[in-house]
Amino acid sequence: MVKISKTQLIITGYYKLINKLERKKDRFLVLFRLGAIALVMSIMFSSTATAKLFDGPVDQLPVQQRVALRKGEVILLGERGQYTCRVLTTSSMDNVWQVLTDYNRFSEFLPGVTSSELIVNNGDRKVFEQINKIKTLIFSIESRVEIATIEFYPQQIAFKAIDGDLKTLNGKWILEPVSPYPSAPPDQVLITHTVLVEPAKTPSDSLFFGIYEDSLEKTLVAIKQETEKRFNS
Repeated sequence: MVKISKTQLIITGYYKLINKLERKKDRFLVLFRLGAIALVMSIMFSSTATAKLFDGPVDQLPVQQRVALRKGEVILLGERGQYTCRVLTTSSMDNVWQVLTDYNRFSEFLPGVTSSELIVNNGDRKVFEQINKIKTLIFSIESRVEIATIEFYPQQIAFKAIDGDLKTLNGKWILEPVSPYPSAPPDQVLITHTVLVEPAKTPSDSLFFGIYEDSLEKTLVAIKQETEKRFNS
Protein backbone atom coordinates (compact mmCIF):
# COMPACT_ATOMS: atom_id res chain seq x y z
CA MET A 1 0.00 0.00 0.00
CA VAL A 2 1.36 3.42 -0.99
CA LYS A 3 1.03 6.17 1.58
CA ILE A 4 0.05 9.62 0.38
CA SER A 5 1.33 12.54 2.45
CA LYS A 6 -0.78 15.51 3.44
CA THR A 7 1.35 17.70 1.18
CA GLN A 8 0.63 15.44 -1.82
CA LEU A 9 -3.07 15.55 -1.06
CA ILE A 10 -2.97 19.34 -0.91
CA ILE A 11 -1.11 19.58 -4.23
CA THR A 12 -3.53 17.12 -5.87
CA GLY A 13 -6.42 19.21 -4.62
CA TYR A 14 -4.83 22.34 -6.09
CA TYR A 15 -4.49 20.77 -9.53
CA LYS A 16 -8.10 19.57 -9.46
CA LEU A 17 -9.14 23.12 -8.61
CA ILE A 18 -7.09 24.50 -11.50
CA ASN A 19 -8.62 22.05 -13.99
CA LYS A 20 -12.09 22.82 -12.73
CA LEU A 21 -11.68 26.56 -13.04
CA GLU A 22 -9.89 26.46 -16.39
CA ARG A 23 -13.29 26.34 -18.04
CA LYS A 24 -14.11 29.66 -16.43
CA LYS A 25 -10.91 31.22 -17.81
CA ASP A 26 -9.66 31.93 -14.29
CA ARG A 27 -6.46 29.93 -14.54
CA PHE A 28 -4.10 32.92 -14.21
CA LEU A 29 -5.85 34.13 -11.06
CA VAL A 30 -5.81 30.67 -9.51
CA LEU A 31 -2.10 30.17 -10.28
CA PHE A 32 -1.31 33.53 -8.73
CA ARG A 33 -3.21 32.67 -5.57
CA LEU A 34 -1.74 29.19 -5.32
CA GLY A 35 1.76 30.58 -5.76
CA ALA A 36 1.19 32.94 -2.84
CA ILE A 37 -0.18 30.09 -0.72
CA ALA A 38 2.80 27.89 -1.58
CA LEU A 39 5.20 30.66 -0.54
CA VAL A 40 3.46 31.10 2.81
CA MET A 41 3.44 27.33 3.39
CA SER A 42 7.15 27.01 2.61
CA ILE A 43 7.93 29.65 5.23
CA MET A 44 5.57 28.14 7.81
CA PHE A 45 6.90 24.61 7.45
CA SER A 46 10.58 25.46 7.18
CA SER A 47 12.07 24.80 10.63
CA THR A 48 15.34 26.44 9.61
CA ALA A 49 13.69 29.70 8.63
CA THR A 50 11.58 29.71 11.80
CA ALA A 51 14.62 29.16 14.00
CA LYS A 52 16.61 31.93 12.33
CA LEU A 53 13.90 34.46 13.09
CA PHE A 54 14.35 33.99 16.83
CA ASP A 55 17.92 32.84 17.45
CA GLY A 56 19.70 36.21 17.73
CA PRO A 57 21.18 37.21 21.10
CA VAL A 58 18.73 40.09 21.51
CA ASP A 59 15.72 38.03 20.33
CA GLN A 60 16.34 35.50 23.10
CA LEU A 61 15.90 38.12 25.83
CA PRO A 62 12.56 38.99 27.49
CA VAL A 63 10.37 41.43 25.56
CA GLN A 64 10.92 44.39 27.89
CA GLN A 65 14.70 44.04 27.59
CA ARG A 66 14.55 43.75 23.79
CA VAL A 67 12.46 46.90 23.51
CA ALA A 68 14.69 48.88 25.89
CA LEU A 69 17.91 47.79 24.18
CA ARG A 70 16.62 48.73 20.74
CA LYS A 71 15.74 52.16 22.11
CA GLY A 72 19.39 52.59 23.11
CA GLU A 73 18.79 52.13 26.84
CA VAL A 74 20.98 50.29 29.36
CA ILE A 75 19.58 47.20 31.11
CA LEU A 76 20.72 46.76 34.73
CA LEU A 77 19.67 43.62 36.61
CA GLY A 78 20.61 42.43 40.09
CA GLU A 79 21.25 43.90 43.50
CA ARG A 80 23.60 43.95 46.50
CA GLY A 81 26.78 43.63 44.46
CA GLN A 82 25.79 41.00 41.89
CA TYR A 83 24.79 42.54 38.56
CA THR A 84 24.19 41.87 34.88
CA CYS A 85 24.26 44.91 32.64
CA ARG A 86 23.54 45.10 28.90
CA VAL A 87 23.65 47.66 26.12
CA LEU A 88 23.30 47.47 22.33
CA THR A 89 25.74 49.49 20.26
CA THR A 90 25.85 50.19 16.52
CA SER A 91 29.42 49.14 15.88
CA SER A 92 31.61 46.17 14.94
CA MET A 93 32.93 43.43 17.23
CA ASP A 94 36.52 44.53 16.64
CA ASN A 95 35.71 48.15 17.39
CA VAL A 96 34.00 47.31 20.69
CA TRP A 97 36.92 45.05 21.60
CA GLN A 98 39.38 47.89 21.01
CA VAL A 99 37.41 50.17 23.35
CA LEU A 100 37.10 47.60 26.15
CA THR A 101 40.83 46.81 26.02
CA ASP A 102 42.05 50.41 25.70
CA TYR A 103 43.27 50.28 29.32
CA ASN A 104 45.59 53.28 29.13
CA ARG A 105 42.81 55.58 27.92
CA PHE A 106 39.90 54.65 30.21
CA SER A 107 40.19 57.99 31.99
CA GLU A 108 39.40 59.76 28.69
CA PHE A 109 35.93 58.28 28.25
CA LEU A 110 34.83 56.37 31.38
CA PRO A 111 33.03 58.43 34.05
CA GLY A 112 34.71 58.55 37.45
CA VAL A 113 38.03 57.15 36.19
CA THR A 114 40.80 59.64 36.93
CA SER A 115 43.72 57.38 36.02
CA SER A 116 44.23 54.05 34.24
CA GLU A 117 47.53 52.42 33.36
CA LEU A 118 48.48 49.07 31.87
CA ILE A 119 51.22 47.65 34.12
CA VAL A 120 51.52 44.04 32.86
CA ASN A 121 51.14 42.93 29.25
CA ASN A 122 51.56 39.20 28.72
CA GLY A 123 49.69 38.49 25.51
CA ASP A 124 46.07 37.74 26.33
CA ARG A 125 46.75 38.23 30.06
CA LYS A 126 47.04 41.78 31.30
CA VAL A 127 46.99 43.79 34.53
CA PHE A 128 46.04 47.45 34.80
CA GLU A 129 45.75 49.89 37.68
CA GLN A 130 42.71 52.11 37.83
CA ILE A 131 41.91 55.01 40.14
CA ASN A 132 38.30 56.09 40.49
CA LYS A 133 36.83 59.19 42.08
CA ILE A 134 33.10 59.46 42.62
CA LYS A 135 31.47 62.65 43.87
CA THR A 136 28.15 62.78 45.68
CA LEU A 137 26.24 65.74 47.06
CA ILE A 138 27.96 65.56 50.44
CA PHE A 139 31.32 63.82 49.87
CA SER A 140 33.63 62.17 47.33
CA ILE A 141 35.10 58.66 47.29
CA GLU A 142 38.46 57.76 45.77
CA SER A 143 39.54 54.16 45.28
CA ARG A 144 42.39 52.27 43.67
CA VAL A 145 42.21 48.79 42.19
CA GLU A 146 44.51 46.52 40.19
CA ILE A 147 42.60 44.34 37.77
CA ALA A 148 43.89 41.23 36.00
CA THR A 149 42.22 40.29 32.71
CA ILE A 150 42.18 37.23 30.46
CA GLU A 151 41.14 38.07 26.91
CA PHE A 152 39.34 35.64 24.58
CA TYR A 153 39.26 37.64 21.37
CA PRO A 154 36.79 38.75 20.16
CA GLN A 155 34.03 37.44 22.41
CA GLN A 156 34.95 37.66 26.08
CA ILE A 157 37.13 39.43 28.64
CA ALA A 158 37.29 37.95 32.14
CA PHE A 159 38.53 40.20 34.93
CA LYS A 160 39.38 40.00 38.63
CA ALA A 161 40.70 42.49 41.17
CA ILE A 162 44.03 41.31 42.60
CA ASP A 163 44.85 44.35 44.76
CA GLY A 164 43.29 47.58 45.92
CA ASP A 165 40.43 49.01 47.92
CA LEU A 166 37.74 46.46 47.09
CA LYS A 167 37.19 43.17 48.90
CA THR A 168 35.89 41.46 45.75
CA LEU A 169 35.60 42.42 42.11
CA ASN A 170 35.31 39.82 39.38
CA GLY A 171 33.25 39.22 36.29
CA LYS A 172 33.37 39.33 32.51
CA TRP A 173 32.48 41.24 29.36
CA ILE A 174 30.68 39.28 26.64
CA LEU A 175 30.36 40.52 23.05
CA GLU A 176 27.78 39.11 20.62
CA PRO A 177 27.19 40.24 17.01
CA VAL A 178 23.62 41.24 16.14
CA SER A 179 22.15 41.18 12.62
CA PRO A 180 19.15 43.24 11.47
CA TYR A 181 17.51 40.09 10.03
CA PRO A 182 18.45 36.39 9.58
CA SER A 183 21.53 35.72 7.43
CA ALA A 184 22.35 39.45 7.17
CA PRO A 185 25.81 40.76 8.14
CA PRO A 186 25.88 42.02 11.76
CA ASP A 187 25.61 45.77 12.21
CA GLN A 188 25.37 45.93 16.03
CA VAL A 189 26.98 44.36 19.08
CA LEU A 190 25.25 43.27 22.27
CA ILE A 191 27.56 44.03 25.22
CA THR A 192 26.83 42.07 28.39
CA HIS A 193 28.70 42.85 31.62
CA THR A 194 28.42 40.55 34.63
CA VAL A 195 30.10 41.46 37.91
CA LEU A 196 30.33 40.51 41.57
CA VAL A 197 31.58 43.35 43.77
CA GLU A 198 32.03 43.73 47.55
CA PRO A 199 33.38 46.76 49.39
CA ALA A 200 36.31 46.36 51.78
CA LYS A 201 35.37 49.01 54.33
CA THR A 202 32.48 51.41 54.09
CA PRO A 203 30.16 53.17 56.53
CA SER A 204 27.16 51.80 54.63
CA ASP A 205 26.97 48.88 52.20
CA SER A 206 23.65 50.19 50.88
CA LEU A 207 25.27 53.52 50.05
CA PHE A 208 28.17 51.77 48.31
CA PHE A 209 25.90 49.58 46.17
CA GLY A 210 23.69 52.53 45.25
CA ILE A 211 26.70 54.52 44.05
CA TYR A 212 28.13 51.49 42.23
CA GLU A 213 24.88 50.79 40.38
CA ASP A 214 24.67 54.39 39.21
CA SER A 215 28.31 54.28 38.12
CA LEU A 216 27.78 50.98 36.28
CA GLU A 217 24.90 52.36 34.21
CA LYS A 218 26.92 55.47 33.32
CA THR A 219 29.89 53.28 32.35
CA LEU A 220 27.79 51.24 29.89
CA VAL A 221 26.39 54.44 28.38
CA ALA A 222 29.92 55.82 27.99
CA ILE A 223 31.14 52.63 26.32
CA LYS A 224 28.24 52.70 23.88
CA GLN A 225 29.00 56.34 23.03
CA GLU A 226 32.73 55.72 22.63
CA THR A 227 32.29 52.63 20.40
CA GLU A 228 29.84 54.46 18.13
CA LYS A 229 32.05 57.57 18.05
CA ARG A 230 35.08 55.54 16.94
CA PHE A 231 33.04 53.43 14.52
CA ASN A 232 31.66 56.49 12.75
CA SER A 233 34.90 58.49 12.70
